[in-house]
Amino acid sequence: MKKSLFLSLMLIAPIVYGQNKDKLLHAIDVDAIRETKLTGYIGLGPTIMSKPAKTEQTNSLLRKFPAKAYFTFPESRENPIRLLDSLPEKWTNYSATELVSFKGSAQPGEYYVFQIGLYAPTQPLKNIKVRFSPLSNSKGQSIQDVTCFNSGGISFKGEPFSKALQAQAKTVLPLWFGIQVPEDFKGTYKGVVEISAAGKPNTTVHISIDVNGDIIANHGYNDETKLSRLAWLNTKVALDNGITNGFKQVDRAQKTISILGRTIKLTDQGLPMDIQTYFDKNNELILPKGEPIIAAAIQFIVTQNGKDLLLKASPLKFEDHFPASTRWETTLTNGDISILVKGRADYDGFIGYSATVSASRDIPVDDIRLQIPMRPEKATYMMGLDKDGGFSPKEWKWKWDVIEKHQDEVWMGAVNGGLKVKLKGKNYQRQLVNLYYPFGPLHEPESWGNNHKGGVDIYHQDKTVMIKAYSGQRVLKKGETYQFDAEFLVTPFKLINKDIQFNDRYYHSDIDTTSNTIKLAVEHGANIINVHHKKDIYPFLDYPFANDNVPDLKAFIDSTHTKGIKTKIYYTTREISVNAPELWAMRALGDEIIYPGPGMATRTLVNPNGVHPWLGQNLKKDFIPGWVATFTSGKYKGRQDLAVLTRPDSRLNNFFLGGLEWMCKELNIDGIYMDDLALDRETMQRTRKILERDRPGAKIDMHTWNHFNKYAKWASSLNLYMDMLPYIDHLWVGEARDYDRSSDYWLIEVSGVPFGLSSQMLNKGGNPWRGMVFGITNRLGWFKAKTPEHIWKFWDDYHIERKQMIGFWNNEIPVKTNNNKTEATIFKGKDEVIIALANWTAEPQKCKLNIDWNALGFSENEVTAEIPEIIEFQSAKKIDIKNEISLEGEKGFLIVLKRK
Repeated sequence: MKKSLFLSLMLIAPIVYGQNKDKLLHAIDVDAIRETKLTGYIGLGPTIMSKPAKTEQTNSLLRKFPAKAYFTFPESRENPIRLLDSLPEKWTNYSATELVSFKGSAQPGEYYVFQIGLYAPTQPLKNIKVRFSPLSNSKGQSIQDVTCFNSGGISFKGEPFSKALQAQAKTVLPLWFGIQVPEDFKGTYKGVVEISAAGKPNTTVHISIDVNGDIIANHGYNDETKLSRLAWLNTKVALDNGITNGFKQVDRAQKTISILGRTIKLTDQGLPMDIQTYFDKNNELILPKGEPIIAAAIQFIVTQNGKDLLLKASPLKFEDHFPASTRWETTLTNGDISILVKGRADYDGFIGYSATVSASRDIPVDDIRLQIPMRPEKATYMMGLDKDGGFSPKEWKWKWDVIEKHQDEVWMGAVNGGLKVKLKGKNYQRQLVNLYYPFGPLHEPESWGNNHKGGVDIYHQDKTVMIKAYSGQRVLKKGETYQFDAEFLVTPFKLINKDIQFNDRYYHSDIDTTSNTIKLAVEHGANIINVHHKKDIYPFLDYPFANDNVPDLKAFIDSTHTKGIKTKIYYTTREISVNAPELWAMRALGDEIIYPGPGMATRTLVNPNGVHPWLGQNLKKDFIPGWVATFTSGKYKGRQDLAVLTRPDSRLNNFFLGGLEWMCKELNIDGIYMDDLALDRETMQRTRKILERDRPGAKIDMHTWNHFNKYAKWASSLNLYMDMLPYIDHLWVGEARDYDRSSDYWLIEVSGVPFGLSSQMLNKGGNPWRGMVFGITNRLGWFKAKTPEHIWKFWDDYHIERKQMIGFWNNEIPVKTNNNKTEATIFKGKDEVIIALANWTAEPQKCKLNIDWNALGFSENEVTAEIPEIIEFQSAKKIDIKNEISLEGEKGFLIVLKRK
């Protein structure tokens, strides 16, 4: 394979060189991932369930019950099962009655949790089934809501599912159960759990729960020790057809679909024939007249014997799911080939397709492909398929290689209109992100990839820019189906919210303590505090609701509210702290939530020299170590928090949502800060709905590490997370960013502007002069960054949020420079204009401003020009804008024009 790859590279060497030379500019800033020694105290000691039985103790138990093919060990929630490769010593003392009976105590309204451990001493258990009866009392009342988390539940898409269970010989399979006790029930409730396995006798475990006391608050969710939060794994919160704020509902007139600022008109084959954008070139207004994004209809083509087959379409059938979406279906046929096309359009700009190809006999075909003819002016920029964001090349050739390339999607567009396409097949699996991609890469679609025959070509053709996704030759086999899925996103998603852009001012600290956080935020003008994990009030990654920190976190949030400051919490999915008490139950679900991996053999940028021994001693195998946080001060000084990777698209998404709902209601959070998340679009929709419904005005900001490097396998971050962007308020881009890159790179990869968002800079504070060309600053409080408060004061003094931003990317901008190594953006008011001017090189530059005074709405003779003082940014000076302006390397000016 390596030899054939080498030959392929040699054949396309000039293109490859052109495509990959930019990678040399992406040396990773390893300091952004601060390696720590992996020997710290974790704070989690062994329990009674950590002590393995001695061989003689196990043998004694087996001799005591020689007829048992397998054992059941009922266990309370207070003792989560930890050992999977041996029995805990505690169990070897169980009597015959204790093996098949469990007694517990619960309060009215409680979600009560318990376990049953299965152990097969000699033979594996296959096709394990778990059945449970309702729990009834002597009065005829029955508790009906009983579940076994191992055997099934509610998926992250809200769909019921069941799982086949197996257990290897000499291993423990912990079965976790949940019972929802009604609030008006008291007394003793009894029922049974029946366990069976193929070829083995059934075992009946008798369950008795005493329900007494007061109604418990919040089903027990307020106390981590009760493990009631496991109910969140099956939550259906926000699973509805509602839309989120800032969008309009989907409308459909025949085959024309309207959403916020965009329309999509379909062909008889169900594919877009016209996509219009109504956003202006600055994404600040929606105009009455649209501009086309595609030049002609998107086509799904089957080629045979050198000719494109004529595909006859059945009538389109629509099924509207207003206000959020509409769906349609048609069948395309040509002789013995049939293609079932299903499509949907959602209010956020998502258009999803599934094209299922089948044949009634074996049929060879030359190619099955998708052709997207873009308008050239709406293909100005490109991001994806091994190309980082910036100006589009004249041509681009790309082939599938999911091991070395974290790539399956491409965006092309202009600032006010573009299209992203993502290619998927029925073997799609959401990948791991960040530096963990190699442990859970994409699957090459069996349809589009076609065993490495597929790829994407982008080229100019007949006044269009064609995106051609091809799959190559194959034989369509009778009885088989081939699923060619494609997901489109029509950008921008929304108008830039200038109140958020200029008035949301973050304090975001990376130190462990928060005693001075509120004071510093107030003193320096911040109005939003992001509470990161690894804090004295929030110590454990993605688990902000630990008993140990919740009182302090709640008090902090309450204090900020008295100061008029909003508080948002670090909260994402991707990995979970070992301090989460639900970890052991999640591990019991096999690989459903805890992502399997090489365990102690894992080496990453975070732990290049080995894995923390605690993980080996406790989890032992089948995990991927994640982030490590070392506390250097404060309440947790001397401790470390470890995390393990979790599986995307699992019930952890539901757990995340249940926790978010709890924080909204119990902590009064004002939103969340998300960090390289591993969510799907539908879960992100639910996230937004929860915040808007439970905490109106709550916000989401998202940070992303630069994935365009050898560790993350050359993905563009905003491409990777583009389907999240409709639900994000603010971006923070990002660690390992090189802010010396070109202005077109800034526009697409950093600014957020082409997607209807504003952003902020991270790595070492970014470059404030270049940032102002996009109306962005860095963030207050983060390490190695200067304070942005002086630019904030300038914004306030000149009421920048009231002005119209017209960027250098807009060919109608009234102020341009005559030096292409500099850029100018204006913020235009009625009697005042701010010119943000920046040098995009490290060398001094001179430029002259070419001003279209009529377009600007000013007379040249009626304005004054000045450079006002901004501390740590520029000194005050008068300026004659008719003359050349000298700019220091990497710097610039904010120039104010005022009507006399």
